[in-house]
Amino acid sequence: MIFGTDGVRGIPGEGLLSTDSIDRFALAIVSHLAREGCAHGRVLMARDTRLTGPEIESVIAGALRRSGCSTVHAGELPTPAVSVLLAQGSADLGIVISASHNPPEFNGIKLISSDGSKLTEDQERLISEDHSRMVGSPSPLQEIDVDPALGVEYLETLLKSFPPGQFLAGISLVLDCACGAGCGWAPEAFRRAGAQVSVLHEQPDGARINVGCGSLHPEILGKEVLRTGADLGIALDGDADRALLVDEHGDLVDGDDVIVIWARALLDSGSLEPPVVALTMLSNVGIEEHLGRHGIEVIRTPVGDRAVAAALRESGGLLGGEPSGHIIHSSEAATGDGIRTGLSIAHRIRESGRSLADLRSGIVRFPQEQRTLKILDRPEIEGLEFLSSAMEKARQALGDNGRILVRYSGTEPLLRILVEARSAEDVRRWGDHIENSARMESKLGVDPRGS
Repeated sequence: MIFGTDGVRGIPGEGLLSTDSIDRFALAIVSHLAREGCAHGRVLMARDTRLTGPEIESVIAGALRRSGCSTVHAGELPTPAVSVLLAQGSADLGIVISASHNPPEFNGIKLISSDGSKLTEDQERLISEDHSRMVGSPSPLQEIDVDPALGVEYLETLLKSFPPGQFLAGISLVLDCACGAGCGWAPEAFRRAGAQVSVLHEQPDGARINVGCGSLHPEILGKEVLRTGADLGIALDGDADRALLVDEHGDLVDGDDVIVIWARALLDSGSLEPPVVALTMLSNVGIEEHLGRHGIEVIRTPVGDRAVAAALRESGGLLGGEPSGHIIHSSEAATGDGIRTGLSIAHRIRESGRSLADLRSGIVRFPQEQRTLKILDRPEIEGLEFLSSAMEKARQALGDNGRILVRYSGTEPLLRILVEARSAEDVRRWGDHIENSARMESKLGVDPRGS
């Protein structure tokens, strides 16, 4: 499989993102379209602000065009915008060139189906197999004509799902656009809604996307909210499919908090039917207990927004997401949208007359630590003697009073360790034990210089 949890990612010019590989990937996409009954179909393309995006877009467009497909280009636009446009019939497939929250030196390619949802694992597997068989012959770089009307259409569609007029009048907020795809579009959305908006990192800058800004650094947003006295802050990531918030005190409001606030708002309005939400294994058990006390069932899923979306389809639920701020409201869009998330929580503040800090009060979380180790390889975790033994020992010791989750990142060469327990002392003890055991595994190749 060439796909991670969210598309194909890497360093442009190398490996999966070499020119030849990108060309072969585009040819595999052509085969996918044929299997879906859309041979010579229409493909909608967008990208974030990374400096390598235009060349990757051109290589893909060249392969698609010489294979008989047509392309339409939205330019720099959030990933969820492509999902919304596809659901309205804009094209047979969507391609977003973005590495989301990754640093500027990375890039990636995300595929979105004609109904606005992510491709299935079976579809990705077939594309991966085709990619390995294709023979690339990259075309000369293509001329790309951007249609700015596509972004305007997304913005208008987004705002139509909220009350008409200035539904955020009287709300002041700080918005961090992360120098990414949300620049321009996000400030315009909140201003049209009537909010008083201050903007950080609002200039598109592919060399600085996600660097010291956006959802990876909400502490910067928190300081600005305190300085300006705003009601809240909203930090997007590079392609604006996720958002983290800060309250009026500058304190972090993560995706778990947002799920609670949003779910209870829907419950109060009678819209959360059935009364379920989907959370990944990364969400704190305290969130699950809090929702349960309000009569809301939690469905646990593997990590990744695709798993959340699948759980919502199967259960008929409306809301689900991850602590990272990637949240799906399935009746409005098939994928997460950081701008929509920010608009929804700001609207809840205004209609309830309560502060964001008050809205998130009463949530009691289990102590939790997440650790990240840089690695060189990804052997099966169950086959690693020291690590698997440490994990089993921790599970037996914690029992029902905690949990651990050890996994590889789906987008970067990282091992992620999560430990959660009723006792902070247990979290530290077992976190240290599991991390030290991972560092002993020569097959992992843990980078000793840091994590």
